[in-house]
Amino acid sequence: MKKIVSLTLGLSFLIMSYTGVFLFLCPQGRIAYWSDWHMFGLSKTQYGELHATSFVIFMLFGMLHIYYNWKPIVSYMKDKSKKISFTKKEFLIALTINIVFVIGTLFMVEPFKVFLKMENNIKDSWIKEYGEPPYGHAEETKLKAFCRKLGIDLEYAKSVLVSQNIIFKENESLKTIAQNNSISPNRIYELIEQKTISKSNGVPDRLGRKTLQILSDMKKIDLNVAMKILSENGLNDIDSGSKIKNIADDLDILPVDVYNMIIKKDK
Repeated sequence: MKKIVSLTLGLSFLIMSYTGVFLFLCPQGRIAYWSDWHMFGLSKTQYGELHATSFVIFMLFGMLHIYYNWKPIVSYMKDKSKKISFTKKEFLIALTINIVFVIGTLFMVEPFKVFLKMENNIKDSWIKEYGEPPYGHAEETKLKAFCRKLGIDLEYAKSVLVSQNIIFKENESLKTIAQNNSISPNRIYELIEQKTISKSNGVPDRLGRKTLQILSDMKKIDLNVAMKILSENGLNDIDSGSKIKNIADDLDILPVDVYNMIIKKDK
């Protein structure tokens, strides 16, 4: 039984390490789901599920490992008088290592801050390749509602999808349509997006990706006025580098609604 426990513990550790590495490298959830991201045949969701279930095995067999090795573990904590001591050098070193990692992570001190920042940079780098959804969980929106929210003519969208031999129903979500046709929700959006509509309404393309500073540089908004309006709406922790998409998420509205809220009015 001890051999089974040790081997199972070791294998579950390898699975957790493998899935953990890819969860570290993969895009943020909204990007992964929007682009139907896969790596070596597995999606972000599958990597997460494997990581969670392997953790259960690791935890259960870890407890069994401690049970079967209780005597040697206890012996590591005994002093010369054969009494358990929490001041033994080995125990203090092990405790210190764990405390350093916990405190370093919670208080974002170096080098933990650099490591976590690197993770965020890696995840954000996927945006350049795959883009990001116009709003949170857009892939779960039905085609009809999606077009209505983004001001896309439904009949136009349907004609484009038909011309691309894409099988769909207007009451199906983009995610379902994408899965049925082996494409990504992002690809559907790229096909039906009507840039002429956005331009005619004065709304910049890829609005969610733009920051307040970029919109100001484009002469689309008055930065000071925009900051004041957003502050009046309860957002006091934003700056010129804040993305419209993130502001929209905080306010639980669409990026275009944020734009309309802060747009520079004609005098």
